[in-house]
Amino acid sequence: MTQQHMTDLHGRSLMDWLGYVFAFLMLALVMMIGYRLYQQAPVAKIVVYPTGLTQQEHQRLSELLAQQTDTFFATDLSAIIKVSQQLSWLDEVRVTRDWQQGIVVQALPKQPVARFGSERFIDAKGEVFTPLEKRRLTDEHWPTLQGDPSQAKSIMQQMQQVNSWFAPLDLMVEDMILTPRMTWLIRFNTGLRVVVDGENTTQKLMTLSHLLQTELYPRLDEMQALDLRYKNGMAISWKVPESF
Repeated sequence: MTQQHMTDLHGRSLMDWLGYVFAFLMLALVMMIGYRLYQQAPVAKIVVYPTGLTQQEHQRLSELLAQQTDTFFATDLSAIIKVSQQLSWLDEVRVTRDWQQGIVVQALPKQPVARFGSERFIDAKGEVFTPLEKRRLTDEHWPTLQGDPSQAKSIMQQMQQVNSWFAPLDLMVEDMILTPRMTWLIRFNTGLRVVVDGENTTQKLMTLSHLLQTELYPRLDEMQALDLRYKNGMAISWKVPESF
């Protein structure tokens, strides 16, 4: 190998090394600038979409999330969802980043199907929650369910089943109570009351629905209450005839 050839190789190696050093320095500079921009970035704006929320619900959620202050990229989206879930009346929360708007929050409230007790609602999933606007508990007409909160889902499902069985008679549950002894107390929209125990409950109620649509139908309006806590039959209380 000639002296000239060795000199050329050495020169190229030096240039390659300098190129690597330059590339490394440029990368370090870019990372440093990026880190400084990251640190100096303004606090991201949190935008709560009002769609599906009442004015009061939108305001309450916005106030709660206003305490979450961080930059656009540093904002923990899962933390925002977790904070939002502190509001028991919220059902779904979706959080995304938007270059133009900031941190966008879309939320849907739970939809009640009945009151649970006097101060709470229950939704179709059987979840009990306290509404933000308490006046909704009395401003609108809701069936009322009562029992141990741990049994809330079962009580709600029982109401839905009873409504479907007695729908042909235009009977809908107005009040339903599950006692600690697993006895069901049901009052329908016509005032008719039904008591049934926890043994073969489904079969007893389905049989009653059938009887009220067939043999007992002619006297349905005369009935005040039915007690199904018997193995072979039922007890019927009749309305007292009005005196003229």
